[in-house]
Amino acid sequence: MFRFEKEQKVWDFNGTKIGGQPGEYPTVLGASIFYNKHEVVLDDHKGVIDKPKAEALWNRCQELSDMTGIPHFIQIIAEFPEAFESYFSWFDSIDNKTAFLMDSSVPTSLAHACKYVTEVGLADRAIYNSINGSIPPENIEAIKNSDVSAAIVLAFNPADPSVVGREKVLVEGGVAGQIKGMLQIAEEAGITRPILDTAATPLGLGSGGSYREILACKAIHGYPTGGAYHNMTVSWTWLKRWKGSKKNPSKLAESLKGKDLYTEQLLHHYQGGMDGVIQAAWSAPDIGCNLIASTLGADLIMYGPIENVEAMMTAQAYADITILEAARQLGTECASETHPFFKLI
Repeated sequence: MFRFEKEQKVWDFNGTKIGGQPGEYPTVLGASIFYNKHEVVLDDHKGVIDKPKAEALWNRCQELSDMTGIPHFIQIIAEFPEAFESYFSWFDSIDNKTAFLMDSSVPTSLAHACKYVTEVGLADRAIYNSINGSIPPENIEAIKNSDVSAAIVLAFNPADPSVVGREKVLVEGGVAGQIKGMLQIAEEAGITRPILDTAATPLGLGSGGSYREILACKAIHGYPTGGAYHNMTVSWTWLKRWKGSKKNPSKLAESLKGKDLYTEQLLHHYQGGMDGVIQAAWSAPDIGCNLIASTLGADLIMYGPIENVEAMMTAQAYADITILEAARQLGTECASETHPFFKLI
């Protein structure tokens, strides 16, 4: 474990603090909801959802956050402006405090989201995701004309996934035609609470740089830093083939054909049968990839589908406790009374 010489910034989102030295505050988790083909979404154009199911999912996140001391943001995903409005309205009706990330692959929808949260008074809780090399001028202008002051700033360099390449994107620009660096774009757009995203890239295509960039972001810039490291697992071709699908049986299932003693014991251990075995094989790296980031100082872990909260929460609490134990030996004092160290030990 370590302590950064650079002063570490801390952003406060209605009492949820993110940033600081490793061990100073608990890691913030980000849960994705209304993602592609999410079963709680009934109409992704209009944003019609199964409200009781969606609320139950978020309530479970809150229950576990209260239990462990690991705080949560929610990552709201939409591809259509009307859906964003519906989702924001729903979330504010059940939680009028927690910060939320606005995430979309459609720039016009994100631009509309900036305008909408400003009009309805939710901009102080909104986090734009993300300012990256592909952000169009219209979206920069939309952020500038809004009251949104927080954004994910992405250190993604498709031409150079090294730490040097990622830092070039943040500071110098030159990606996808952008003349300015991402941090300069964010500042000029009125972002005063940037959260640096080290841009998780697939195994074999710069994933190591994604992790090393955590250290660089914290040491050079001092801003809260993190990422969606579960994307490394999602993009792991070998694991996807091994996991398989209903249409294409997994290599794991094929390797366990037969009724030998080991197979019987394995299926007995995992009550879900073969599905349980496969899920265990998948979830281990899906959670583990985030813990690597935590030990390197990540402040925000966007772990993917909200349904994964059970495994992620307990793993993160374990990591945060060990990080604080080590950080104290370096002179770091915990600034959170609700840190998992004080709740679970």
